Amino acid sequence: MGFSTALSLATDPHMSLEDAISIHFSSNCYPPIPQFMVQSAIAAVVAVSAGDYDEVIELPHGVTYKDSPYVDAGTFVDAHRLDAFIFEDVEGDC
Repeated sequence: MGFSTALSLATDPHMSLEDAISIHFSSNCYPPIPQFMVQSAIAAVVAVSAGDYDEVIELPHGVTYKDSPYVDAGTFVDAHRLDAFIFEDVEGDC
């Protein structure tokens, strides 16, 4: 369990990002993260993968972070153990 399981989910070519995060939240996190958080997680993963750690993510109705219905993408990724789902594009000469 943990990072290696998340990485296996994230790199499974037969699984959508939504399904992978859904399984990660329900089976790889303790306590399980509610499924209504999946869409916010996808937005955060996409933003961080693009290098935009400060993009504002709107949280689902009734969910707050430090009394705000918004959180930056980097914080969301860290708080929900989504590092394995980040695949930054590498630019430049090899």
